[in-house]
Amino acid sequence: MHPYKLPNLYIPGAGKSGTSTLHELLNTHPEICMSNIKEPHYWTRSNYDEVKDILLSRYETLFEDKNCKYFGESSTCYIAFPEFKVRMEPFYTKSPKFIFLLRNPIDRIYSHYWWLKGMGSEELSFKEAVLSDYDVAPAEKNRLPEGNFKTYFQFGLYGKWIQKFQETYGKENIHIITTESLKSNKLETLNSCFNFLNLENLDSLPDTLKNKTTLLKFPKVYKTTKKILFGDTLLKKTIKSLIPLKYRSPLKNKIHQSVFSLTSTNQEYPQLSSEDRLWLKSLYEEDVVLLKNITGKTFEDWEDFN
Repeated sequence: MHPYKLPNLYIPGAGKSGTSTLHELLNTHPEICMSNIKEPHYWTRSNYDEVKDILLSRYETLFEDKNCKYFGESSTCYIAFPEFKVRMEPFYTKSPKFIFLLRNPIDRIYSHYWWLKGMGSEELSFKEAVLSDYDVAPAEKNRLPEGNFKTYFQFGLYGKWIQKFQETYGKENIHIITTESLKSNKLETLNSCFNFLNLENLDSLPDTLKNKTTLLKFPKVYKTTKKILFGDTLLKKTIKSLIPLKYRSPLKNKIHQSVFSLTSTNQEYPQLSSEDRLWLKSLYEEDVVLLKNITGKTFEDWEDFN
C-alpha cells in the first residue's frame, strides 16, 4: 500500500475537445470530486524521478471533498505520453476509470493550432505547422518554453493511443464520448458517464463552457508571461527561491489569469478551408477506421468520416 490519495478517475484527453467543460460538469455530481487544478500533469513531469514523493503527496490537496466515490483529474497529455502508464502502474492495485472526450480530429487540430497561434506560440502557417512535426510523438521533452505542446497531428491519432489504453487497462475501464454529443445532448451524454461509473443520473446540468480558444491582443506579452511563470528560466528559479512553496501555484495561476483576461479578445479565428479539410481527412482517415474498429462506435457526429 502507498500512503497517497490518488485519483481513481482520469480524463486523459483529447486536448482542445472541451475537457475543461467536462471536468466542471463531472464535478457537479455529488459522488465525484474533480481536482481544483484541472491539469496537474503529475505523472508526466520532466523531473518526476527527483520529486515524485512530493508531487504524489500533493494529490490529496487537489480534492476538497473527501467523501466522494471518485476523485478525478484531467491532464490531457496523458492520452499520448508513455510516462503516464509506466509511472502510475506501481501505485494501483485496481485500474482507475478513464473517460475520453474526443472531437472530430479535423476540428481538434485546427483549434489546437489557433489556440497556440492566438497566444503567440506559433509563427508558421497552418499546413507548415502540421507538417513540421508530423512524425513526432508527443513527449515532455518537446514542451515549449511557455509550457504548451505542439505535435498537432499526433495528438489527434485517437485510435493509436486508445488502443494502448485498452491493452493496458481493459475496455471495461474506458468510456468514450464525443465533443459533438456533449454539445448537442449534454445531459444524456453526461449521464452516460455516470452510468459507466455506476452512479445515479442527474436531472439537470448548469451551463458550462471552459477554455474556449481565444485570440489575444498582445500574444507576445502573454507568451513571455507564461515562459516566466511556467518555463525553465532563470527568473523563475529566482522567484522559486524567494516565495514559499505553498504560495507559488496560487500566485502563478492568479498572474496567469490576470494577464490572459487583460489581453483576450472576442475575435474568432478564421474558418478552415474546404481544401485543408479534405487534406486533413486524408491524414486521419486510417486512424479513424482503427478507432471505430477497436471501440465498436460509429462516431456518426463526425460527418467527414461517415
